Amino acid sequence: MSWKAARKAALGTGGFGGVITDRRDLSLTSSSLEGADPELCITMLERGLNFLGVKNRIRSSDQQWMEHFLSSGGLTAIFDALEVLGSRGFSSIADAIRQLECVSCVKAVMNNVYGLEFIIHSPGEKFVTKLASELDTNNALVKLQVFEVLSALCLYSEEGWQLALNALEDYKRSKGLRYRFSLLIQELRIAETEEFSVCILAFINCIIGACSNFSQRVRIRNELIALEILDIIAPLKRTSDIGESLATQVEVFEEAQQEDSAQMDMPGAVDINSHQDMFHSVFEKVCNTPNALPFLHILQNLFLIEREGTRGELIWSSLEELVSQAVLMDSPQRQGEKMVQNGIEKLRSTLQEEQNRKKEQSSSAGPP
Repeated sequence: MSWKAARKAALGTGGFGGVITDRRDLSLTSSSLEGADPELCITMLERGLNFLGVKNRIRSSDQQWMEHFLSSGGLTAIFDALEVLGSRGFSSIADAIRQLECVSCVKAVMNNVYGLEFIIHSPGEKFVTKLASELDTNNALVKLQVFEVLSALCLYSEEGWQLALNALEDYKRSKGLRYRFSLLIQELRIAETEEFSVCILAFINCIIGACSNFSQRVRIRNELIALEILDIIAPLKRTSDIGESLATQVEVFEEAQQEDSAQMDMPGAVDINSHQDMFHSVFEKVCNTPNALPFLHILQNLFLIEREGTRGELIWSSLEELVSQAVLMDSPQRQGEKMVQNGIEKLRSTLQEEQNRKKEQSSSAGPP
């Protein structure tokens, strides 16, 4: 079956119940829905019919029509239809087209300011969460449209940006992923078309660019870097036939990173009394450099230090002193080895003294 024939079949047969037998359903399916009232469009959505016609009617609607459509449960009907289509999988091209047209209905609603506000301020963020759940599909065109919708949310307002991040967080929890950006990195890594790569990178750039808080923006980028986004971008830049759109998104990512790195070097750009800010600042300095691996090894060893107890306190105190001396050394290569050796000996001696002190206390206490 050709794409054109499949599209005709998807829009002209069956809905959720199979082949159309009702003459009214047939007239509804073949109609352009021009001038249709909200109730009729909702009926179409509930029957799984003519998503294309509903989408076009939403696009041509005025504010009064949109308000009526949304207050009557129109958006709920769209997401209910999406849920039904998603649960059925894709037994045919026609099913894939139906889901694609249904997601297009969501985009049409969001192209209306009132519709966008309705989605953002819906109780419990239910619509955005439902939309993100549609990313669990093998239909690349559906995923592409969902990512475009989430990008639009990021750019619309700070609330929309937060909703998009929450949607990724919800998806992470529902699928048992370890990190909230794992999905984006995985999709970017296995993208089969340049258009899809552009869409993912554009969404990532929207997430970073729409964040007005400097420290938070750096943390988000560092999360992506830790998931090896730079290793994915690097080969794209070396591709001789890279498209203009993809090259632009790569450039946007790198320029924003460079600007934030430059700002980080400015006095007062980083809160030196914030643990998180300082960690991310250090990470930003060493990422994508030979020093990244030693930094990781340092963190792995720090992770092994016990949370409470005298031993842990002594180790932290000694490390603080060692690092302070190392940073202030004039000739690290000549003085470093001796400094480390002295530090280890001092720590060993202090730990031994603490152990002896505990033994003495135990002996003086005597048997009960």
